[in-house]
Amino acid sequence: MDNKNTTNVLIDGHVYALSGIESEDYIQRVALYINNKIKELRDAQSSQIVNSKLLNILLAINIADDLYKEKDVVAQKDLDISELKKQIEFMSEEINSFDEVKKDYEGKIEYLESKVEQYKKELDEYIEIFDKE
Repeated sequence: MDNKNTTNVLIDGHVYALSGIESEDYIQRVALYINNKIKELRDAQSSQIVNSKLLNILLAINIADDLYKEKDVVAQKDLDISELKKQIEFMSEEINSFDEVKKDYEGKIEYLESKVEQYKKELDEYIEIFDKE
C-alpha cells in the first residue's frame, strides 16, 4: 500500500490539507502553481472577481490551456526525436556503406602493396644480374 503524504498548503488565502503519494515538495509546488494562476486571473481582471464559480471556470480554462500548450510542445519534441532517429538510421547506413568501401580499398591497397613488393624483388633481381655482368 502506498504511503500518503498530507501537506498543508495555502491557496488563495485559505489553508488546505492535501494528501497524495507525491512528496510534500511536489504538493507544495502544485499548490503554488494554482495559487499563482489565481493571482494571474485576479490581476488580469480590471475589477476583483467576486463570483467564485467564474473564478473556478477561468482557472480551469487557464490550466487546461497550459496543459494543451505543453502537450503540443511534447508532441513537437516527439516529432523532432522521430526525425532525428530517422537521420541517425540514415547516417548509420551510410557509415556501414562507407565501411564496405573502405574495406574494399584496404583490400586493393594490400594487393597493390604486394605487387610493389613483387616488382621490387624482380627489379632487385635484374639489378643483381646486371651488376654481375
